[in-house]
Amino acid sequence: MELQHADLEAIYGPAAADALRGIEAASAAFAERFSEAFYAELAAESPVGEVIARLSQQEFEHLKQRQAEYLAELVSPDLTQEQHAEAAHRAGRMHAFVGVSPMWLIESFALYQRGIHAMLADALAPSQRREAMQHIIDARILYDLREQFASYDEIGRSVTAAVSAIDEHTESAANLSDLVRGVLTILGRLDGGISGFFARADAQGALQCEAAFGVAEHYYEAMQQGQIPKISIDPDIPAGQGPGGRAWRSGEVTVSNAWMLEHASAPWRPVGTKLGFRSSAAVPLRDETGRTIALFTLYSAYPGFFSSNRISKLLGHLHHVVGRAVAQRMHATVIPLHERSAFRRLLDSQRVAVLYQPVIDLRYGALVKIEALARLLDDDDDLIPADRFLPAFGESDLLELFSQVLHRACADLQTLERAGLRTRAAVNVPALALGDARYRDVLMDAIDDCALTPDRLTLEILETPSDLADIAKHHGFIAHLRELGIEVEQDDLGSAHSSLVRLDQYPFDGVKIDQALVRGAARNPQRALEFILYLSRLAHALAIPVTVEGLEHPGLIEAAALLGADRGQGFGIAMPMAAHELIPWHARYRYPVDTRAPRTALGAMAGYLLWDLQLGELGRWPDLMGAFSRQSSIVDMFIAERSLQGSALDELLKQAHAHARVPANEIAYRKTRAAIIDVLRAYALEEA
Repeated sequence: MELQHADLEAIYGPAAADALRGIEAASAAFAERFSEAFYAELAAESPVGEVIARLSQQEFEHLKQRQAEYLAELVSPDLTQEQHAEAAHRAGRMHAFVGVSPMWLIESFALYQRGIHAMLADALAPSQRREAMQHIIDARILYDLREQFASYDEIGRSVTAAVSAIDEHTESAANLSDLVRGVLTILGRLDGGISGFFARADAQGALQCEAAFGVAEHYYEAMQQGQIPKISIDPDIPAGQGPGGRAWRSGEVTVSNAWMLEHASAPWRPVGTKLGFRSSAAVPLRDETGRTIALFTLYSAYPGFFSSNRISKLLGHLHHVVGRAVAQRMHATVIPLHERSAFRRLLDSQRVAVLYQPVIDLRYGALVKIEALARLLDDDDDLIPADRFLPAFGESDLLELFSQVLHRACADLQTLERAGLRTRAAVNVPALALGDARYRDVLMDAIDDCALTPDRLTLEILETPSDLADIAKHHGFIAHLRELGIEVEQDDLGSAHSSLVRLDQYPFDGVKIDQALVRGAARNPQRALEFILYLSRLAHALAIPVTVEGLEHPGLIEAAALLGADRGQGFGIAMPMAAHELIPWHARYRYPVDTRAPRTALGAMAGYLLWDLQLGELGRWPDLMGAFSRQSSIVDMFIAERSLQGSALDELLKQAHAHARVPANEIAYRKTRAAIIDVLRAYALEEA
């Protein structure tokens, strides 16, 4: 039955009011009786019974009372179309939110219709008036259904839009912080009184909330203040028995349709009840191995909210699609929400300090440039290192940090020059800055503000997972910078596959070998030195200068210089320092390396690896190999420098030279080579 405009006038206009007048008392009495019978019959049907079972007794009594009032309103002669539409929309939203399916909504209205017809039959003898009343009420029931279904459709469209927005966001999010905050923002726009948070486990296995929205922010605060326990993934404690802990361990979405009534919610009920939590969903996010790596915990003000078909599909989308996106960005450090908020507050308050670490030429020891290193100043003026706060920053935060650091660095370069030290400054930028007009504008503004020539700046491009999206656009951006005289370097060479791809596809002015590779020298010096050797050769083949980071002691400095790196940076050269400390440092610094006479075991090991590489390259020319093996090597110089003649190292080196001259002795040479490296490793440990 399609309701036309004329039909609507007929069931709400003056004629309808006159037709329904006089039935008010009978309908009010009937509504009270009908409500009990209505719910008794619906409760016998399993799906609706499940919905009713999610209510407390007090809520159920209120629902029955509201149902009686609604029925009385439905047959009221004073009801207007506008009032009815508003009430039906409100009821439809509530029914959709608590999980009442459209089929059962139709069934409930069929009960309405039969009951009202029976009431009219009891109150009135068959007559044209009774038929008119039945026609008006039947039409109003149909209108009510239509408007409630419209509410269902609106909610369905909003959920579909949310899924599409999540898909788009997971593709474009620059980092984990932006990804999570964006997804939570999208969820927060949905109706249903939704709130929630995102959490990961820290190194100790404790679940840490990293982002929250809605009233769940107050829930997090209550956990931090000890009013309720922190949600745990430990199965051996009560706080690990809730939906979140169960979902983490099972790897499956866990829904609580009656959160307030369930026993597992007891530890959190005092606060959750005040915040209006009626249902919850714990959505675990898994990596490709199936291991749970993160958790979305969501709450709604409606019981059964997360069991409706549309919302269940949304939860599945979070589980799979967002799970894959989070897994791709899991390298980010776990940072609790209160720390993330504190870091962003410090950034917004411009509590940013800039330290500088010198970069030197490894051939002569001259200062090449200084790298600007961002720190945050906490409320006690203590410095917070970048590895603590950078993972908490999203794209807009990183842009603001870049702006503050760049302006400070430009001003400090001018101050240093007036004091007699002219140099360049390197400033880190995320790879997403390539081609981003906002970064270009910030860069140009800083140069103009300080009246600085662009050739005093270097931009170091940091590694990100999705930085190769638009190579042509990036090339144009880099070309523009280079025309201005701004150098562009790749940071962290070797930290990921994409960094090597970038080295091939981008016209960098320099590259920096990831210091994580160099730090491995303490446990495996051979591997660390081979990284420096082969990555330097790769960069040099492309005519790109190489800087080695993480040079923490003289041995590493000497080794990097011997292996052909162009520049060096690290604690062994200089600690990060304030701008005013650079002048006295520069005045007293003396370069400790002479590549012709290595004084450290790591320098000797580097020399030996070079000698071994050159020996291998001569393998096709036995005569040349023999002549080469008779020459003194850098290790011989180390032995002479340290007065180690006659030592085990001296004897092993002689054996290696002898084996190298006889191609058939390759196996013996390899064993001797390994022994030489072991002895040099032992010397290096003593030096450390």
